[in-house]
Amino acid sequence: MSSKKPCLKKFLFIIIVFFMVLSNGYKVYADLNIYPQKIGQFDTVFAWDVVLIDDIAYVGGNEEGLQIIDVSDPRNPTELGHLDLGVTHSIDVLNGVAYLANYFSGLHIVNISNPLNPTKISDFYDGGHVSDVVTAGDLVYLLSLENGLEIINCSNIRHPVKIGEYNDGGTPNRVFINEDLAYIADYHAGLEIINISDPFNPFEIGGYFNGEGAYSVKVVENIAYLSYSSKGLEILDVSDPFHPITLGSFNNGGNVYFSFILDDLAFLSDDNDGLEIVNISDPSNPWKISGFNDGGHTRNLFIDNNLVFLTDLDDGLEIIEFTNAPPPQNPNLPPPQNPNFIIPVIIIVITTGLVTLIIIIYKYKK
Repeated sequence: MSSKKPCLKKFLFIIIVFFMVLSNGYKVYADLNIYPQKIGQFDTVFAWDVVLIDDIAYVGGNEEGLQIIDVSDPRNPTELGHLDLGVTHSIDVLNGVAYLANYFSGLHIVNISNPLNPTKISDFYDGGHVSDVVTAGDLVYLLSLENGLEIINCSNIRHPVKIGEYNDGGTPNRVFINEDLAYIADYHAGLEIINISDPFNPFEIGGYFNGEGAYSVKVVENIAYLSYSSKGLEILDVSDPFHPITLGSFNNGGNVYFSFILDDLAFLSDDNDGLEIVNISDPSNPWKISGFNDGGHTRNLFIDNNLVFLTDLDDGLEIIEFTNAPPPQNPNLPPPQNPNFIIPVIIIVITTGLVTLIIIIYKYKK
């Protein structure tokens, strides 16, 4: 008798672990039920960036430069106007003015107060290939592969003037501005943190590099989300900008170009894997909830309410709706069980023994 009791206890322990694993497996759908589905599309060639303001999408691309699209009916987006200024990699919009990062010709400043007839106001270019633009008040932060971070005074938008520069010879892709700090995602240097409190004299104060090329960075409440060429998403604590610390990472082997952070979710634009939605409530253990992929090569995204506006080099602007509808289930697998059922099961098994356990397993299989 004494030899059977330890075996029974081991058996019960294994069963308890089994049910706990089931509950973790179900967590993907238990915490957040997100089912993305495509509801609209606007065809354009090589769409790179998108910004949405008041039901109007501003899209930058290779062929049209700037396209202004009415998305008030997301199932039927229609063009309002466009301005062909060449290859536009990045867009920022402020007070009826669009700031365009043109890969071959620098900064273009465009009046978009009349979306039917956008008109160019001025430009700035001192060489190099420009990859990103971010506005902050009267200052515009421009990234150039050759010139690094350039700080442009646009208090007079008809005559932009360069006032500062930080260049360490790297390959900067994207920049995020947070008060007196600029966070640069550099393809050959990872994350660089630049003090821009004096825009005439920016200087580096910290950084992080894991050997992989970084495409973009977002910072929310001292947490940096760094998108990589082949390492997915890395999450860093930058509360001490001099010494960033790794908290966790999500890597499915894809090329993540951009992330949009919304509460406890990271929406990732993955080159070949489309849209990926990742739970980041625990930065040390991010996990994928769901995603959307219909082929193509995604680049950037913008989220408004329950809509994702996704740019794709092949498909143009894709509009994706995410709802709480349950995702389709694999017919070859049993339906997921409610994790709230697990704790009572464990208690019953411990208190009543093997007979009740067999009944529970039978009902589960049914």
